[in-house]
Order: sequence, then structure tokens, then C-alpha cells
Amino acid sequence: MILIENLSKKFATPNGEKKVLDNISLSIKDGTLFGISGDSGIGKSTLVSIIAGMQKADGGKVTVDGTETTSLSDDEMCAFRNRNIGFVSQEQSFLENLNVIENVVLVSLLSRKKRRAERKDIERAEKLLADLGIGNLALQSPSSLSGGENRRLLIARALMNDPKTIIADEPTDALDRETADETIGIFKRLSESGKTVVLVTHDGESLKKCDEIFFMRK
Repeated sequence: MILIENLSKKFATPNGEKKVLDNISLSIKDGTLFGISGDSGIGKSTLVSIIAGMQKADGGKVTVDGTETTSLSDDEMCAFRNRNIGFVSQEQSFLENLNVIENVVLVSLLSRKKRRAERKDIERAEKLLADLGIGNLALQSPSSLSGGENRRLLIARALMNDPKTIIADEPTDALDRETADETIGIFKRLSESGKTVVLVTHDGESLKKCDEIFFMRK
């Protein structure tokens, strides 16, 4: 379970401080496809970034699977995230000098501070890519992939360390309807397999597939 209690976050702007999150509290059950929606600029991405430990809250706490992550040091949080949380970002952030499968395997190397991949790492990456329908693209550059293929690569990378929790920030943004539905279908199957999937989206059709929805309002 993910438990969020009285979470607050503000940012400095040229016009003074802006409070983005104001005492947000919610709980997310294991094995749930949990949607987060709301107007642009309402703080959706900030919220999931804090859940993933990529930003720090100004107040409140986050507990993921019994660990109060907001009390961890930066190094502790990084290690926890590598083991327990897969993050699918809005940006297609890949290393262009690595091919598709190398970008996926890299996650395992970084989490274990290794220089070379073991055969089991390569086999897992190959299986993830195949399961996501892009196994034939393993040796291509990420820059040559379509939008939908890039999303599947992001998902494969997020799954490499077999985390229990997946956080996806606007994963269907700029995708056509068919590709968006296929992408949400992947997340739905992941939640049905027991993983907790937190999905930020403004797409109404995607929200219909969620088990629960949290609407953020001003």
C-alpha cells in the first residue's frame, strides 16, 4: 500500500511562493490501477514525483510498502526506488549512444553498481521487450522508434528490476487512440498481476480503465 498523509509542497516564483500541494492525503491499495487527474498545473506530476522520491515534500509523509520514504536520506531513497519503484516519465529520456536493450539493461547495472551485465540481466531485458511487443527492436537506436514503441521501451525499463510499484506520468500523451489504449492495457495487466500502478493522465478514456481515480482540484 501507498499511504500519503498531509503532503505539502510549494515553489518559489517571481511573484512569490506558490503552494502546489496543500495537505494532500490518500491511500492506494496494492494491485490497483490508480488514476490521478486534474487540470494542468494542479500538481499531479509533483505529487507522483514525491511518491517516487524524486522531489522532497515540504510537509507530510509518504509510506510505500511499510517504508516511510520521506524520512530517508537521498542515497537511501535512491536505493529504495531502484528496488521498489518503476517510473515511466513524460519525457522520452534515453541514452542515444546505447541501443534499446542496452537502455533497459542499464537499470540493472546502476542498481547493483556493476559494470557488466550478466546473462540473466540480458535474458530478462529480452523477455520484457518481447512481452511488450518490441523484441525485434532490441538492437535499434531509441531515436528510430515511434512514439508508441518509445512508451513500451520506457515501460520495459521501469520493469527491469521487477518493482512492486509502477508510476506513470502522462504515458499516453501525444499518442493516437489505438496506441494509447494499448499502453493502458499494458498497465491494466500489470495491476492484475499484483503490481500497483499509479497513472497520471488527463485522458478520459484511460481513466475509465482505472480501478480508482483521485481528482486534484484547487
